[in-house]
Amino acid sequence: MKFASSEVRRARPLLGTFVDITARGADETNLHRAIDRAFATIQRVDRLMSFHDPGSDVSRINRGGFPKGVIVHPWTWRVLKCAQEFSRKSDGVFDITIGRQLVKWDYLPKPGKRFGSGGSWRDIVLDNKRNVRFRRRLIVDLGGIAKGFAVDRAIKTLKDNGVVTGIVNAGGDLRVFGSTSQLIHLRHPARPTHIARAVRLRERAMATSGVYFERRKYRGKYVGPLLDGRTSQSGRELISVSVAAAECMVADALTKIVFTLREKAADLLAQYGADALLLERDGAPSWIFDSLCDTRVPTRFA
Repeated sequence: MKFASSEVRRARPLLGTFVDITARGADETNLHRAIDRAFATIQRVDRLMSFHDPGSDVSRINRGGFPKGVIVHPWTWRVLKCAQEFSRKSDGVFDITIGRQLVKWDYLPKPGKRFGSGGSWRDIVLDNKRNVRFRRRLIVDLGGIAKGFAVDRAIKTLKDNGVVTGIVNAGGDLRVFGSTSQLIHLRHPARPTHIARAVRLRERAMATSGVYFERRKYRGKYVGPLLDGRTSQSGRELISVSVAAAECMVADALTKIVFTLREKAADLLAQYGADALLLERDGAPSWIFDSLCDTRVPTRFA
């Protein structure tokens, strides 16, 4: 098989990180055009789902979700539906209403409107015609899933514009498509010059979540942005979780669930045909399923 003759790689600061897009095809001019459109797609997702943009759907929901509700863009609606699915399947471990706790710990800016101290994903009602309303005052944050969705939409844009193979990498949330596999190096979070594991991806996505750079003290205790939605507390034993799945949005959400549930997430991973790599605080790696490496890594969860 003859591979495409041209390759274009470009990067931009988006989604609070650097987004790197590589595209391969027959015509370099068309590749640049496709990448431009993919970046525009990511910008659109960011405008819709940013917690920081007062004009985003997320900000509008947080202001007007209680009591009447707000009509949102179809993309935002899709992400909210997916978030609710993961909340149900994880019994509330994944919960986009943890925004109030992230505000309390200064991971997110304080909203202009007053919000309640209770509530959960069960208080979000997704009515017909894309109306989102709250049963009580809440703060939702789609930061745990929207970046993966942006990667998926960018991949669709590239495909729709004739790109035959490529990769979109948004600060560690990435997806590969096309006939060739990509070697992905997972860096050890506590030792950035060390590779924790190398995996090959083909027509697959991978997302990584960790607390290694973002832990801080709050009232004498260390806290982090990865929370168990049931308790609003952050995990302590792991420093990172990487999940590979068919879609980046799915991988993105699953990293947060695995971070809390660890081996108890095995059934949920199996439902999505996903693999997970866990890194302990002592640096030891372990797999929950492993279809990515030629040499199987022993796991305590077998």
